[in-house]
Amino acid sequence: MFKLSSKSARLLGALSCAAILTGSVFAQQAQAPQERNYTLTDATSEALGKYRVPLDAKNYEAALAILDAQIPKVEAGSYDLALLYQIKAQTLLQKGDFQKSVEPLEKAVALSDSKTPTYFEDRVIREFVYMLTQLYYQEAAQSKDHTIAAAYFEKADKAMQRWIKMTPKPTPEALLIHAQTLYSWASLNPDKPDKTLVERCLAEVEAGMHLTTHPKDTFYILQLVCLQMLGKNAEAAEVLELIVKQKPDSATYWQQLTAFYLSTGQETRAIVTYDRAQEHGFMNAPKDNINLVSVYFNLGQYEKSAELLAAGLKSGKIENDQKNWELLAFSYQQMQRPFKGIESLKDATKAFPKAGQLEFMIAQAYQGLEQPANALPHAQAAVEKGNLTKPHQAYMFLAYVAFELKKFDVALAAAQKAAALPEGANDQQTKNMLKAIEETIKDREAKKAQTKV
Repeated sequence: MFKLSSKSARLLGALSCAAILTGSVFAQQAQAPQERNYTLTDATSEALGKYRVPLDAKNYEAALAILDAQIPKVEAGSYDLALLYQIKAQTLLQKGDFQKSVEPLEKAVALSDSKTPTYFEDRVIREFVYMLTQLYYQEAAQSKDHTIAAAYFEKADKAMQRWIKMTPKPTPEALLIHAQTLYSWASLNPDKPDKTLVERCLAEVEAGMHLTTHPKDTFYILQLVCLQMLGKNAEAAEVLELIVKQKPDSATYWQQLTAFYLSTGQETRAIVTYDRAQEHGFMNAPKDNINLVSVYFNLGQYEKSAELLAAGLKSGKIENDQKNWELLAFSYQQMQRPFKGIESLKDATKAFPKAGQLEFMIAQAYQGLEQPANALPHAQAAVEKGNLTKPHQAYMFLAYVAFELKKFDVALAAAQKAAALPEGANDQQTKNMLKAIEETIKDREAKKAQTKV
């Protein structure tokens, strides 16, 4: 977002009394006396003579006080008043008080416009209007009230349109400022941007780009966001590709291009962009590598997902995180390679020995293979280690497996733990399981008693 930069501030300071008064306003009388035969009254000339003393000493408050004292004394609509307002505006700019400089500069321009011929030359008015454009923009950008901001953006837009009409050869920088103004105005409500303003911004961007053989990056970025806001994704992709081609050494642009393809559902192109970026030495961080794995996984390319995960976890190119190991197991499961999934989960338990969730996943995998005897020790390890996503579910699973293997005491202990948890207190399935185990044990004990008799 464009703001009045320190460079702009220096420019405004340079266009201060020392330059404007002698270089533009006063000089115009000598350059075109037949057209503009305006002269100051003796009283105003005397006041300006006094004004120069504190100004040269950079005592801006004293200089402004002299101007403020003289302004009420001059005739309304007069050349004296126009010049005094202009000088006051320039003094405030030199002081760095940009906000207060707006009103007197506006009044100076309005007074000049009201006369034929105008008080000030076109080239001087162009300078004033250009300054007003930047000042309006700054006020809009700093305002937290959208209504006030919109009003200032509209003023900046009109001022810049006037400047463009007055300027035979507008500069790319000026059109960029205009484009940024339109974009910021259009984006006041980011959830509902003004597409008419976005279209105008795009037109200014393209006009500015045609004025230079090497457009600034900001032009391309504005062009990109405008195209995206207008839903022109194919054109937006072309712009991003051009940016990457011109700036292949920028990690940021590679990331933006990849993110763009992902956000627009072009995962295959995103994968290709990952590969291209990595060839240039970018997007090789563990987070980038796991993101690439996720893209393959979401595309259903589980073999590639597993290949990258296994290699990355081993080499350190992918973070040694429990979730990444779980994703590796899921990839093998999707490939119908359950034993590879179990093997990867067992490797994960070596890296995370206190992770009961991993043991629970191993137990579930064995149960899915109809191997309850192999599932049981891992289910027991899961509840012993803890750190489970859903403890109630793990205890119920252990109860079922143990019950299936006729290890009723183990099943009873697990079911009782499940029933004691908040999720199991009012869960009918848990109650039914506990009751079934208790009745089975009761029958077993009764049979034992009969046998002894």
